[in-house]
Order: sequence, then C-alpha cells, then structure tokens
Amino acid sequence: MELEWTATDPETLGLSYVEQRSGVDEYVARIEALRSYPGEGYSEVHWADRDYPLVTLQFRHPYGVVHYMSENGAIHLLVGDGVVDDEEGVLVPGLEDQSEYSGTFVMSSDRAWEVVQEFLRTGTVEQLGKWYELD
Repeated sequence: MELEWTATDPETLGLSYVEQRSGVDEYVARIEALRSYPGEGYSEVHWADRDYPLVTLQFRHPYGVVHYMSENGAIHLLVGDGVVDDEEGVLVPGLEDQSEYSGTFVMSSDRAWEVVQEFLRTGTVEQLGKWYELD
C-alpha cells in the first residue's frame, strides 16, 4: 500500500508542503529521522487510495499530539496518556507554527508515534484510543 504525506524536513526544519507519495517504509524513515534529530516535527499522512482519515502527528520530545480528520471535515484529538497534568500546556510544532495543547491531549512522543504506526498497519482510527471531536 502507498501513502501520501507531508512532514517537517529534517535538514531545513521547515514543513515541506509538497505531498509525498511513497510506501510505508519511506514515511517511517522520515519520522524516525525527525525523532532522532531534531527531536520534533509535524506530519500529515493518509492512504494514497483515500483522502480520509488523515492523521496528524505533532511532537517535540518528550511530548506528542495526534489528530485525525474525517471525510465530513470533523477534526478529532486523541486523549492523552496522562504524561502531563490536564491543566498544563505543551507547545509542539504545528502546520504553520507552534501549537499549544492542554495536558488532556498530550501523550509521550513514543506513544504518539505508536498510535500513528498502528494507523499505518490498519488504516483505521477508531481503535487507537478515545477521541474528542473539536467544535
């Protein structure tokens, strides 16, 4: 299966807005490179044969946040794993700049990456955890 994705460029540290089309291995290699250095990044990924669900990964070691966008335009945030108190905020790279999230939606960067890899294996998001739909 092929993916379509965008991600932070590990050399320039800027987001590449040009969507890439590749196998899973190339996408995984990009995220692993970002996790190694600089330890932060942003990506969007979906299966090449369908636009949705589209999953986003935002991380800055040691924290991560995962979203998915559904076909009806709804955006969902995955509830975090308790690594940060609900009342605390965490900054992670976003689509255009940094974004702040409450601890409710923050998880370890390792857990966030595991979630995205599970999506890559199954192509579905429902089983990944508890989702909160944004208004």
